[in-house]
Amino acid sequence: MTPHQQRLVRSLSILRRLQVGAADRETLIEHVQREQGPRVYAEEGERGIESQFARDIKFLRENLFVNIPSVDRSSNVYEIENFGDFRPLCLTETEVDALMILLQSFQAGAPQSEAITGFLKRIYNLLPPTQQKAIETRQARLWFDLRRRDEELISPTVLRVVDRALREKRHLQFAYRTASQTDDLPRIHEVQPVRQIFDPSRGHLYLDAYWLTSDGPAGKYKQERWQLFRLDRILADEHLRVLAQKIPPSLPRRPRHPLEYWLSPQIVRLGQVTRHFDAMQVHETDAAGWVRVTGTTDNLFQATRLLLGYGPNCRVTGGTEAKQEMEKMIQEMATLYGFLPKES
Repeated sequence: MTPHQQRLVRSLSILRRLQVGAADRETLIEHVQREQGPRVYAEEGERGIESQFARDIKFLRENLFVNIPSVDRSSNVYEIENFGDFRPLCLTETEVDALMILLQSFQAGAPQSEAITGFLKRIYNLLPPTQQKAIETRQARLWFDLRRRDEELISPTVLRVVDRALREKRHLQFAYRTASQTDDLPRIHEVQPVRQIFDPSRGHLYLDAYWLTSDGPAGKYKQERWQLFRLDRILADEHLRVLAQKIPPSLPRRPRHPLEYWLSPQIVRLGQVTRHFDAMQVHETDAAGWVRVTGTTDNLFQATRLLLGYGPNCRVTGGTEAKQEMEKMIQEMATLYGFLPKES
């Protein structure tokens, strides 16, 4: 192997390790030696190896155009800031379509949603600009089709302003009306929008956002939680606008509500349990044939209503919030159908 080929092999080994996360010089050298053999560095002695390593980093920066800044020069820690013009991946047309659909339609709250979304974006960032542009164009066409499928009318102005806020990664303000507001007055919300989600089971298009504040008859107050907003309930009025504030690179983590529930023998008769939630585990079966299941969710509202759909074949026993929400819904339904007296 020529010296140039050896440098290429070492540099690509360093690049593979840095994709896992930041690392110092010693860790990177050990990784290259472990992956390519202890004699991969031809120079003798620690100083000679460090000199070759520095040239390998320079090769990645200058020849492959990978932006690898030194995070902390005193400790020689490196990380990949971005891949610059180095785009080693190219997909087939079928794979581009598949990636586009997954990027656009994979819903927050689904099992391992954050990890999968991060993985898909990592693939996207390795694609050449032409394929990235193709994905963006096809996403726009897909959203046009999904918006037509929403069962309610969404204002074109709302769509345009929401799209701009998402594209520019800025705060969004809008007036919003819901059926739960008995005074029929809209509330003014400020959010950090993340993406749009189409829920086929409900037939609606939602804005997935971190909800900052609400302003209404009772005054302005903080929300500071994740929320889905139906786009057809956002009003196209003077309150609708993209704000100057940029969305920070990292948003607060979505909540993780524990779930524990039991499924009846009718549901688990074939030995399969649908994986609706993150960290799902199937546990013991009791004497009557009911199976205990645990998991977590970042959307307690959707999770409890999904489990309610099992009817008498599901019994929620935890966590505390999920159990309380299920009990509240069932008590309200029992009162509605006359099984419990109405509160005076």
